[in-house]
Amino acid sequence: MRQPESGRAARPRRALNTNYFTLYARFPSTKKQELRLAFGTRAGTATVRNKAKRLARETFRLNRHQLPQGIEIVITAKKGIGALSRRDMRGQIFDLFERARRLSPSSSSEAGRPDDISEHR
Repeated sequence: MRQPESGRAARPRRALNTNYFTLYARFPSTKKQELRLAFGTRAGTATVRNKAKRLARETFRLNRHQLPQGIEIVITAKKGIGALSRRDMRGQIFDLFERARRLSPSSSSEAGRPDDISEHR
């Protein structure tokens, strides 16, 4: 069983929402970027939840170079994600990552990075 981290409760957490997803971010939590997914049965069938998780992991992998180091991200899904196309799901998750990047305390120091992620939408 994993021991709880003592400083986890003290770190501030930000919540960002779209119509179908919520992203919780902590800045900076560790030296390693971390993605956690929490998609309950209310979000849809297992097939729908697995598709959304795959898209979230892929979007994170393709855009992790633009996120700040040490960010801890938790994504949850809301009811009705089965009605979304792959493009819409990916777009909403991408928008959440962009908003998290802009909210991060270190976003001003990373403003010079190239913005080549528009092709992954």
